[in-house]
Amino acid sequence: MKNIIKILGVFVLAACAFSCNEDDPVEYSSGLFQEITDPFLQVRTGVVSFQAGTPSYNLGFNVVNGTKALSQVTVYSQFEDAATGDVSDEVVFGTYAVSGALTAVDQEITYDDLKNGIVINGGAMPDDQTALAIGSLWRMRFEGTTASGDIPLTGSMIVGVLSRFAGLYRVLESSYFRIGADNGGWNGTDIFIGSVDATTYSHNDNWGPFGWAGNSFTFSIDETDNSITVPLIDGDGQLANGNPLFSGNRAVGCHSEPEFFVNVPCAGSNVLIPDDVGGKHRLILTYGYFTDGSGPREFYEVMEKIVN
Repeated sequence: MKNIIKILGVFVLAACAFSCNEDDPVEYSSGLFQEITDPFLQVRTGVVSFQAGTPSYNLGFNVVNGTKALSQVTVYSQFEDAATGDVSDEVVFGTYAVSGALTAVDQEITYDDLKNGIVINGGAMPDDQTALAIGSLWRMRFEGTTASGDIPLTGSMIVGVLSRFAGLYRVLESSYFRIGADNGGWNGTDIFIGSVDATTYSHNDNWGPFGWAGNSFTFSIDETDNSITVPLIDGDGQLANGNPLFSGNRAVGCHSEPEFFVNVPCAGSNVLIPDDVGGKHRLILTYGYFTDGSGPREFYEVMEKIVN
């Protein structure tokens, strides 16, 4: 599960001119301003974490109008079933009127809203939310209507079906060692942990302190003993998604090559600490990669799930 759209701003600029002589009255020119030609979208909830039993979810986006003004925005929804690989046809999820320079949409949506009109695997979606396969998702796209017709709007939203251990986590402890030298941590960073299937999870957009937008590595959780295997490595030393980590390097993990981790712990790491009361689950991860020219890079990360 992958990448959240950053909020943009619209600024109206004014210029003034005045005399340097303090006895002269101050005079202001009519000013200059910057016009926005094309309207655009600010998605505030790019990823919504769907978990069975949650009563409702917030859908939020802003529409910033331009000289090519929009009168409405239509949101289309499509469901992808992780169990079968089937994808539904698109349906209209909602139509929203647009007026003025900025229109903000905030809507509480339910499972009934999400499944309304969707036909998948030859029938309607199940009434029982727990029957949805982990890793399934609704993919939403946006289209605006102007006086001259419909135009696509850049931006999308994903409502992902997650396990209870998936969601947004905040880094509490972290460290990164390069060639044996401590390069500090990335405490306070928020990282989205997605569900691939019932036991496999994705660590998205960050590898240690490095932004890795649009990419992820996967790890597995064994709920019998809460142990974690990270990262999953195939026979060629690539990441589980088949993509190389960085050019010419290979991922390494405590389970396969613990000798590479001398500055960060393998003992006591790569575990899940579940919180069945408050939902503030913790993930403790040690992972790294190996460079033939200069040896291992070691990463340690303690994350706690953010509970709203």
